[in-house]
Amino acid sequence: MRWELYTGMETTNDGEDTCIGTEQENALDKVKSEFEVENGRLAIITPDRYADTYDMMANHFTPAEPLCRSFGVVWEKEHERVINETLTFNVSICMISEDSNEIIGVLVNGIIKISDPPMDLSKYNYEPLRSLFTFLTHKDKEDKFFEHFGVDEAVHFFELGVNRKYRRIGLGGKIFAAAVAMSRELGFKACKVEGTSNFSQRIIEKQGFETLYTLPYDSYMYNGRPVIDGTGEHTQTKIYGLRL
Repeated sequence: MRWELYTGMETTNDGEDTCIGTEQENALDKVKSEFEVENGRLAIITPDRYADTYDMMANHFTPAEPLCRSFGVVWEKEHERVINETLTFNVSICMISEDSNEIIGVLVNGIIKISDPPMDLSKYNYEPLRSLFTFLTHKDKEDKFFEHFGVDEAVHFFELGVNRKYRRIGLGGKIFAAAVAMSRELGFKACKVEGTSNFSQRIIEKQGFETLYTLPYDSYMYNGRPVIDGTGEHTQTKIYGLRL
């Protein structure tokens, strides 16, 4: 399977311009009718939607995410760069309001491969974000994701955010289920996700994901205190995988 980063347009040998990412858009088109809601449509997050996605993540994801609160992560340019790098795989999706045409929910996804090097944490200058990623990856060697599912690549569901005005109506679950169905339609054989809150864990487990391991918040220290001091009712991150 060969995947291209989204760069907008490319020119074919006969001089015609074609849009990169058609396969992903076609895959979503085949499955989205089951997951769209009244006055809400699903779409791939293409570059013209990046700015609105950043706004969604800055105002509706980061302030509510338990680990962001505990590690003191606020939205800034380095976090935006991480999201941008992930969006370029062109497998992230959003829900768009038919009434206002605004993005009301996003799921930022990437593609991971067995050949990928370990995450280079030294490139993050923003200490809270670096510490959060250190927590999420400090037991990466234990999950044996690729060996467990017998695959060389997979979709990695990265960050799920819903506009606070549209919460508690199942929108996050719809977006997540659509991403699973799209990944299957694209021919992927497995996907991976970290569930950092009780809410996200319920959404993930409803789709049949298998828990690979857990990262308890009461046993990990940050700045001299356990992470759980800042996560409220949420007590652990669960690392999940699903065979498609």
